[in-house]
Amino acid sequence: MHLPGFFNLSFFKSCMSKQRITYISVVFIVFSLLAVSLYVNREKESVTFSRMQMGTIVQITAIEGNRANFENAANKAFDEIDRLEAIFSSYKPDSDVSRISQSAGAEPVKVSPEVIEVLKAALKISELSGGAFDPTVGSLGRVWGFSGEKGFVPTREEVAKILPLVNYKNIILDEANSKAGLSKKGMVLNLGGVAKGYIVKNAIEVLKNNGVERGIVHAGGDMSVFQKDEKKPFVIGIQDPRKKGKLLGEAYVYNGAATTSGDYERYFIKDNIRYHHILDPATGFPANRSRSATIVAEDPTLADALSTAVFVMGVEKGMPLIESLDNVEGVIVDSEGRIYKSSGFKGKITPQSPPQ
Repeated sequence: MHLPGFFNLSFFKSCMSKQRITYISVVFIVFSLLAVSLYVNREKESVTFSRMQMGTIVQITAIEGNRANFENAANKAFDEIDRLEAIFSSYKPDSDVSRISQSAGAEPVKVSPEVIEVLKAALKISELSGGAFDPTVGSLGRVWGFSGEKGFVPTREEVAKILPLVNYKNIILDEANSKAGLSKKGMVLNLGGVAKGYIVKNAIEVLKNNGVERGIVHAGGDMSVFQKDEKKPFVIGIQDPRKKGKLLGEAYVYNGAATTSGDYERYFIKDNIRYHHILDPATGFPANRSRSATIVAEDPTLADALSTAVFVMGVEKGMPLIESLDNVEGVIVDSEGRIYKSSGFKGKITPQSPPQ
């Protein structure tokens, strides 16, 4: 659901022209396609595979394991991503998610087990966050546009007409019959804020099952790492939301995901107000309590949805939510640029300068 943030142009072009990029001997890999960047220092020979998927460049880096099978493992993981993207995409009219939206106000439709699983995860975060994360915000695309960056600001009256269609409690989930639906006509389901993490998690399982014992999957703002033996952590940089290409700190992750939601990539400024693509379900307008929220969690699905929820909630409500969850840590940059980290956060934060 996020666009690339900062990257080396020559590296970007090489990703587009080659499916595989190999780094040998002493390796310094920089993944910098949005809110996080990863540094792998002095690793053994690594192989990185890239493919355009889910509206971004997905990179798979295999570091340790059955080296002869790395390429085969990566291709199988990419195939799994393609399979799941076809199910979850809001842009493909025959996807399960699109069919749910098309039947809004009517009978629930039969969907795949994967959709049921992701909907359960989405509804859990919706409940925990008091609706700050809501997968039914898709209907607001009618007044904001799909990207929310066209420089057009709808009136409060226009937004108010759509808001009754935004309510996760109107999602119908029939696990017994593997069906899902929306109770009101005109509602639109969008699982982009949670499905990417789920897809990445499944891609990692494919890699593990095919001989990759240590590696990385990077998809836009989602960075997931895994290793068989937790010898040393991966170091994942956290982007400064107001200084492009600069880091405000780094997180140390052994196994799991670091996902960031921020207001600094897909946005426009009008009348000195920043309008970005992460909408507050309560108001229908861009959330304004944070500049960015980074979540570190063992489960990429949880990290994906929770980063959006915490961004919308802000420090006052978001940090207590982080602290209440097991194996979840986070860093929040508030609307004034002040940085807050959870009590169990492993990493370091650059000393703060006065808020800008």
